Amino acid sequence: MSSELCFFDAFTRYGPRPKKHAAHPWRLDDILAEMEHCSISGALVASTYSIYQDAMEGNLRLSAEIAPHSHLFPVWNAMPHHAGDFPSPREIEPLLRRHRVRAVLIHPKTNRWDWEAPHSREFFRWLARRHLLTIVFKEEFAQVSDLERLLARHPSLRVLLMSAGWDDQRFLLPMMERRKNLHLALDRFQIHYGPERFVKMGCEDRILYASNAPLMGMGAHRAFLDWAEAPAAARRKMAGGNLARLLGMELPVPRENRSEDRLMAAARAGRPLPAPIVDFHMHILPEGARGGIEHVRMENGGPEGVFHQLHRLGCVGGGFMSWRVAAYDSWGGNEDVRRCLDVAPPGYWGLASVDPLYYSQDQLARMIPEVYQDRRFVGMKPYLRFGVEYHHPSYDVWWKFGNRHRFYALIHRTRGDYAEVDALAKKYPRVRWVVAHCGADYRSAELGVECARRHPNVYLEITYTAVTCGIIDYLVKGAGADRVLYGSDLPMRDLRPQLGWVVFSRLAEADKRKVLASNAQRVLAPCLARLPERHRPKLGGETRS
Repeated sequence: MSSELCFFDAFTRYGPRPKKHAAHPWRLDDILAEMEHCSISGALVASTYSIYQDAMEGNLRLSAEIAPHSHLFPVWNAMPHHAGDFPSPREIEPLLRRHRVRAVLIHPKTNRWDWEAPHSREFFRWLARRHLLTIVFKEEFAQVSDLERLLARHPSLRVLLMSAGWDDQRFLLPMMERRKNLHLALDRFQIHYGPERFVKMGCEDRILYASNAPLMGMGAHRAFLDWAEAPAAARRKMAGGNLARLLGMELPVPRENRSEDRLMAAARAGRPLPAPIVDFHMHILPEGARGGIEHVRMENGGPEGVFHQLHRLGCVGGGFMSWRVAAYDSWGGNEDVRRCLDVAPPGYWGLASVDPLYYSQDQLARMIPEVYQDRRFVGMKPYLRFGVEYHHPSYDVWWKFGNRHRFYALIHRTRGDYAEVDALAKKYPRVRWVVAHCGADYRSAELGVECARRHPNVYLEITYTAVTCGIIDYLVKGAGADRVLYGSDLPMRDLRPQLGWVVFSRLAEADKRKVLASNAQRVLAPCLARLPERHRPKLGGETRS
């Protein structure tokens, strides 16, 4: 691996948007700053002004605002002209040439026009004839099959799909093989072993780095490719070469952040970090299984595939829970974790799960100690899908046991507020309550910060597909550098974007190290003596670089 990848971002967008949190970046300057920080050489840029206001007024404003920046290229919002509020193809052609427009964005749902209408065919034929890259978000279609109909009707139309998620794999992986005019952004398609899967499929010519900054973070997305276990030529294509080819231009002049820290430099070079990593949020599948819950396919999600990735990136430990539990089989899931720990390298431990809906309190009082007879289990993991709030009395027998043994709990909130966390943190002060997914959005982060300030035994874990721009810094600033933990949620999500989210934050390197590993040790400390020596993560010294 080398640091010679030239990243050309296929989608960024600035401007006001609905329900924006006050702390969430939104300006053109925020895109420029993120590019500089993350060593991104060029970017396509769209503007919300052309979506929520008059389209052409917004398009022209966008072009004027990015004109001083030679490494930025406009993406205009386009639509059929037949309603009389958008130029016809003949009218817009000279404007496209004058403003260097080589890509457009379409919003049939948001802007309320019918992509299937007979008159829209003229519009799509024009886009295909002009070889304009046509960018669309999945939400603009009622269902994914609508996208395929568009691709089939206009096989020369080059479409870049944004915002497809890891739960769309069963739709999109076959569609990528059938529809050669479909190109896919990895903004939310953070599937386990994603780049490697696309190279294996022969689709590396149609995968594009597209960050959707400043809604999302650029560094998280670049890390997916920096650390990809794929040929250098394929990585160069996905990082920027494919976009340059589609636009009919050369790659932008490479840009490099000369002030980056050692962790960022290692990530850009595709090397393991020169710092220990402890992943506080991992699941495991039985070896050979490819599905954990009913709607999600997971590539290489058993111990062999998971530990291969962790080893490559220099992870020294972490906590495992089962996906089977989310499918309402808590005891079978605990056995999956036990088998995983049997073959795990040093440094890994388990979290047990208990579903209170299927057993009486007396039964649970007998069963819970049996699970924890295996001293490799020191965590408690209830699931949102159980449908019971965590401060409900049915959980009491478990929480009392955990409080007595000074375990920790990793919880995905069942409510929009933090009422259950507040109640549990007060009632069970010897438990460390680690709240998962606090990086999902700024409102969740804000509430988490407030809760952590109220309770010294509350910690905030970050993982979420959103890889929200700037939110790692926000959490650390608000809750303190000692209270935020890295987790990936693998193998539902690939760990590389989640890890890059922390590495390319604006935190000082010392604080990044706390989030990546040291804080995990703090949470484990009260129950560390219980763990067998082999299953304690070792943070002394630096990992291989």
